[in-house]
Amino acid sequence: KVHSVPYGNFGGDCSTRLETKYDVRWEVGAVSECGIRESNEDAYLISNDLYGAFAASEISSQEISSSFEKDHMKESSHSEQHIRKGRKDQGLFAIFDGHCGNQAARFAAEKFPSFLFDEITRISNDDPSFSFTAEEHAKSVLVSAMARLDDEFCRFCAVDGRDWESGATALISIISDGFVAIANLGDCKGVMCSSISSLQNDGSHSQFSEEDGWQLLDDQEDHEEYSDKKWDRATGGDIESTEIQCYWKEVTESHSPSRDDERQRIEDAQGWITNETEIPIGQLQRMDFADKDVVEILKRCFSDRMNEKEHHAEPGRIIQISRICGELAVSRALGDRDFKAAYNRAEDSGTESVVRWEGPCFLPYPENHDRFFKGDLVSSTAEIQVECIGRKGAFDEFLLLACDGLWDVMDADDAVRVTRGLLFEKKWSAKEAAARLAELAIHLGSSDNITVIVISFSSVK
Repeated sequence: KVHSVPYGNFGGDCSTRLETKYDVRWEVGAVSECGIRESNEDAYLISNDLYGAFAASEISSQEISSSFEKDHMKESSHSEQHIRKGRKDQGLFAIFDGHCGNQAARFAAEKFPSFLFDEITRISNDDPSFSFTAEEHAKSVLVSAMARLDDEFCRFCAVDGRDWESGATALISIISDGFVAIANLGDCKGVMCSSISSLQNDGSHSQFSEEDGWQLLDDQEDHEEYSDKKWDRATGGDIESTEIQCYWKEVTESHSPSRDDERQRIEDAQGWITNETEIPIGQLQRMDFADKDVVEILKRCFSDRMNEKEHHAEPGRIIQISRICGELAVSRALGDRDFKAAYNRAEDSGTESVVRWEGPCFLPYPENHDRFFKGDLVSSTAEIQVECIGRKGAFDEFLLLACDGLWDVMDADDAVRVTRGLLFEKKWSAKEAAARLAELAIHLGSSDNITVIVISFSSVK
C-alpha cells in the first residue's frame, strides 16, 4: 500500500468572456487514501468544465457541439448558452464510496459524465424551455442520470460471466450559474462554508438562518489572526475583515436504514432492519496523539460534554448500526442488485399492482418470512439540495465533500475549523488541504478508505 498523490487544479475560467450573472472561480483539491484497509474501493471524479467531462467520456466533439447548438442556443440568453465548448465556468465533482468490491465506484466515475450528457440531451429535446443553468432542471437531470447509471451498472454486473455484488454510495456536486447542486446517495457528506462581516446591517445575515440549516461557527475567538485579516484567494492578498462571522451547513442528509422514512419504505417492501451496538476501541488504539489537531479535536469533544453538546464522531462513543436485512448499513446506493426488484426473479402472478420478487438466498430471513419482497430494499433515487453562491454581502469560502471515512471520526464543525485554518490562516492550497484532512482522519483512527474533495471559492461577482 502506498499513499495516494493528491490532485489539484483551478476552474471557473470563462474563456469566451460571454456576459454571465456570476463570475465564479475556484480551486479544487482531492485525494483518496486507502487507510488501514487492504484495498481502496473509493473513486472520485473531477472536471473543472462540463464540456471537458463529456469529451473525456468518449462522446465525440461533433456530437457535443451539435447537441449544444440545437438545445442551448435557441432564442438563447447568455445563461442558456452556458454549457458549450469554450465555457469553463461549470464544474463537476463526485465521490463514489464502494462496498463489496470497487467495481461500482470505478464504473460510476468512468461513466457518469456520459449518462449526464445523455440526460441533458434527452430532457432538452422533450422540453423546449430546458436550461441546465436553471436549478429545477439541474435537479431533474441529476436524479435521472444517477438512476440511469444505477440501472446500467446493475445490468452490467450480470452479463459476460460476471456475478458482481458490488455497490457504491455517491456524492455528486455541480457548480453552475449562481448555484451549487449536490446529489446524494448513502452516507457521504457535503459541508458548505460562508462568512460575513458582523458589522453589516443590510440584512445579509438573514441569508444564513437556522431554519435553512446554517450554523454559526462558535469558537472563532480562538483564531485572532483570522479575525483581524482575511486572505482573499482571488487576489492573493489580505483584506481587512473585522468581526468576521463564519456560517456552515451540511448540504446532504445520510441515508441510513434507521431514518424514519427509509425504515418505513424498507418495511413496506417486506424488508426488516437489524441493529447492532459497537464501541470503536480500535479507533482509540490507532489515534496519533502527536498530531496537534487530533489533540485539539479531543479537547473540544470532552470540554463540550459540560455544555451537553453532542459529538457524533467522539472517540469511545457507543455506535448504533442499523442494517437492511442484517446486511447493508446504507439504504440508498448505486448497484447492490440483490436488493433491487428489477434484477431478481419476479413472482409468477399478475394479480398484484406491485410485483413481488424473490430475495437472495444468503439473507437471514426471520421466521415466517416468505422470502419475497415488494419494491426496492435499496433505493437509487438521489436526494438533491441546491445552495446559492454569490449571496449579497457574503463570501463563499469552500465546499467540502468526503466519504464516511472522514465523517466517522470528525464532526462537521471540526472539519470546517480545520479546513478554514488550512486555507486562510496557513494559506495552503486546496490540494494540500484535502491531503491534510485525509491524513488527519487516519490520525484520528479511521478504519475506512478516506476520499476528500475541497473546492475553495476564490471570487464571486
